[in-house]
Amino acid sequence: MDMSDNNLNEEWVNEAELQESLEMLKTRVGQINAVFACFGSAAQHAQFFEVALAEFLRDYNKIANEAITLQDLELLDQKLQKKTLGALLKEFSRYVTIKDPKVVQFLELTLDRRNFLMHHFFRERSTELQSENGRMGLLAELLSIDNILQEAATIVRAMGIAISQAIAKQSGSEGKLDDSDGKVLFTAEVKIPDNNVRA
Repeated sequence: MDMSDNNLNEEWVNEAELQESLEMLKTRVGQINAVFACFGSAAQHAQFFEVALAEFLRDYNKIANEAITLQDLELLDQKLQKKTLGALLKEFSRYVTIKDPKVVQFLELTLDRRNFLMHHFFRERSTELQSENGRMGLLAELLSIDNILQEAATIVRAMGIAISQAIAKQSGSEGKLDDSDGKVLFTAEVKIPDNNVRA
């Protein structure tokens, strides 16, 4: 099962379990558990965002360096896994210029929210666990961070798909590509040695 699938609720939670979870939110312990569960979900989506960036950079290297070997790719994967999210985004921006400033700002916001989540959330919000209003506020904040991280990962994965399709079109291997006239959400320029590809 693809853990990044947004339909997990439909697959993993039945109506009785949903009702049980809603009942738990009526108790202090249930609310605290929900805060920790939402933190875990946001942390998971932070990792999915990091993975999407690492996969994009790995695929970029495959496209940019036709002579790259399997061993080179394995070494690259190991290096990318050790990089922080900030370092991954910095490397990503070396190769990709996103034309829409709102998307650039969104990716910067994503980094900020991820860093806050992982380094400051409980330290700065620990007193909020003491009251029901505080716990509900924490849940809302965590859901917001979770959504930001999910959207950022989707943007990066979509860019990877778009670049693969653009490369395939240029090389004439269009086979299974989606040639539909979909709405363009933003444009980006990807720097590929001896070739600039717009995706």
